Amino acid sequence: MSKNKNLIAVTMGDPSGISTEITIKAWIKKNKNLRFFLIHDPAYVSKIIRKMKAGLKVQIIDNPAEALSINKKYLPIIPIKIDAKTQLGKRNYSNAGAILQSIDMAIDFAKQKVISGIVTNPINKEVIAKKLRRFKGHTEYLAKKDKKSNEMMFLLNKKMKVTPITTHVALKDVAKKINKKNITKSILNVNQTLKKDFGVRKPKIAVSGLNPHSGDGGILGKEEIIKIIPAINACKEKGINVSGPYPADSLFRDPNIKKFDSFICMYHDQALIPIKVIDFHNTINYTAGLSFVRTSPDHGTGLDIAKKFVASCDSLLAAIGMAKAIAKNRGL
Repeated sequence: MSKNKNLIAVTMGDPSGISTEITIKAWIKKNKNLRFFLIHDPAYVSKIIRKMKAGLKVQIIDNPAEALSINKKYLPIIPIKIDAKTQLGKRNYSNAGAILQSIDMAIDFAKQKVISGIVTNPINKEVIAKKLRRFKGHTEYLAKKDKKSNEMMFLLNKKMKVTPITTHVALKDVAKKINKKNITKSILNVNQTLKKDFGVRKPKIAVSGLNPHSGDGGILGKEEIIKIIPAINACKEKGINVSGPYPADSLFRDPNIKKFDSFICMYHDQALIPIKVIDFHNTINYTAGLSFVRTSPDHGTGLDIAKKFVASCDSLLAAIGMAKAIAKNRGL
C-alpha cells in the first residue's frame, strides 16, 4: 500500500498547450476527496493563473507528502524548469527534456510507492521526438521505463471500455502487426485487467474483425480466419468468455455496449472513434499491465485553443478519479 494513499501525481504535459490550464481548472473544480499535485515550472504556472484570472497561488513542495496539507487556494507543485520563452499555442522543442523529466519523476514516485498513481497530461510526439527519435507515445515510453511487455492502451468511460491491439502504427502496417499470439495475449490481459483493476468477476469480452464485414468468410480478407478466430478459440479453451470477430461497423450498438464488459479492436481508430463519439469529455486513457497506475485525458495538447482558455478539464478530472479508483482496487 502506498505511503500516501489516494495521492496522485499529475505531469505537466506540453506547456505550450492546454495542460496547464486544465490542471488549474481541475484543482479549482475537484472535490476534497481528489488529492493531487503537479510536476511543473512554478513561475510558468503562476503566469498562466494570472492570465486566466483563476484566483489561485502556487505552493512549491519538496516531496509528495507535503501536498496532503495544502490549502485548496494553493496548487502544490514539485518544481522543474521549462524554457523561459515558452508561449501558449506555439511548439517549443526546447521543452522536450523537461516534459520527459516530469514523466520520469512521476514514475519514480510511483515506483517508490509514495503516491497511488500518475496522470499524464497530453504531450506532442513531434516535440518529444526531437529528443527521442523513436518516441511513439506515452504508452510505449511508460512500458519501457517499467520494463514491462504486457502494456495495453485501455480507453474507458462510464459506458464502455475498449482496447486496440495495435496502437501507434500506420494503418498500412496493421495487418502485418496482428497475429494469433498478440491477439491471444490481448484477450488474456484484458480479462485479467477487468478482474484486477475494475472488479469484474466474470468478464464478457467482444473482439472486432479487421476487414469489412469481418472478411465475409475470406472474400474481403483472411485475417479473421487465419489469425483472429484461432486466438478467440484458444482463449475460450482457457475458460474466458470471449466472442467474435464482430464487424466493427455494427459492434458498438447499445445492446452490445450493455452486454459486454470490454471490446478489443485491431487498430487505434477502430477502438478510439466509437468511445470518443459516445462520451468525449469523460473518456480517459489507462495503460493496463504496468506495475503502477497511469491514466490520462483522452484528448491532445490543444495548441489551437491554448490562448483562449476555453478547454474543459472534465477528462483530466475523470482520469484523476479513475487513477484513484484503480489504485484502490489494487490495494495501492
